[in-house]
Amino acid sequence: MERLDEFFDTAERVLKGKESIKKLKEFPEGKPIRKPVENPFKRSALIVSGDRVKHLRKVFSRPADVIIFNVEDGVSDERKPFARLLIRKLLLNTDFDGSKEIVIRINPIDSRFFYDDLTELLPTIPHAFRLSKVRSPEDVVALDRLISAFETSRGVEKGFIKIQLSIETPEAVERLAEILSASERINAVYLGILDLFGELSLPQKFQSGKLGEFVRTSFVFHSLSHGVYPIAPAYQDYKDLEGFEREAELERQTGFSGKMCISVKQVEIANRIFSPTEEEIEEARQIVEVYEKAIEGGKGGVAWNGKFIDQPIYKSALNTLRFSRL
Repeated sequence: MERLDEFFDTAERVLKGKESIKKLKEFPEGKPIRKPVENPFKRSALIVSGDRVKHLRKVFSRPADVIIFNVEDGVSDERKPFARLLIRKLLLNTDFDGSKEIVIRINPIDSRFFYDDLTELLPTIPHAFRLSKVRSPEDVVALDRLISAFETSRGVEKGFIKIQLSIETPEAVERLAEILSASERINAVYLGILDLFGELSLPQKFQSGKLGEFVRTSFVFHSLSHGVYPIAPAYQDYKDLEGFEREAELERQTGFSGKMCISVKQVEIANRIFSPTEEEIEEARQIVEVYEKAIEGGKGGVAWNGKFIDQPIYKSALNTLRFSRL
């Protein structure tokens, strides 16, 4: 903890011009513990710009399931090298205990920043890299091969580093099924509907119309059918918590697993909305118990509380019970 305090103090002095960037570059890099993610849920994905020292100080204490360190559009071109350095030094001095998924959002594969993002940040061994503005399966294959080469060269367990994707281009939406089949590392996809509608030259108000509904529904269907978590877009008005909650409720009903968050208060709401209620958990327990007894008795299903419980209902109940272990 003392080392991290020293690190952040050094970073603050660099930002204020009281210290040379050389001091930050010379800051020691450790060999921290890397435990796999034990919390399998992605109800809340809190994104933090990699150049914001104030926000980085507290980020690991936040209650989000996923912490995303951003070096893409949340960081100016001039500050990207500083953001990379800050994230690298922070993560190489921080153990991952598996309670949160640690993700780095990098620039598009065809950008001038991608190579530096990957080469400078791969040694931090995050749980995942989130690739921005994916356009084709080939983008994913290329990233997968680079990660594989790194894992092999450094003795990292094969497949430890996952891939997450920002789906925010018309090409990606159109080829989503192909893209999701391009790598076994993919475990989550994020819908960037603001960028998508921008590329389509459509007003953002269309998000709430039929086209926005179609995009969201199609996105969720393809994601879940490939065993990948679909994460809903960020709600930009961070002060409008009622609006955030209304949108999140609709997205949960659509089938999203969680939501991008840009504030701690949004995280708390997302965690509540994307978790089942106590009543839903109790009902799931009863369904599992009744169905498993029926199977033991040689039945393929059973009537319970006016419902016919078969395998799909049983699987749904098991998924609900996973949350009860949080």
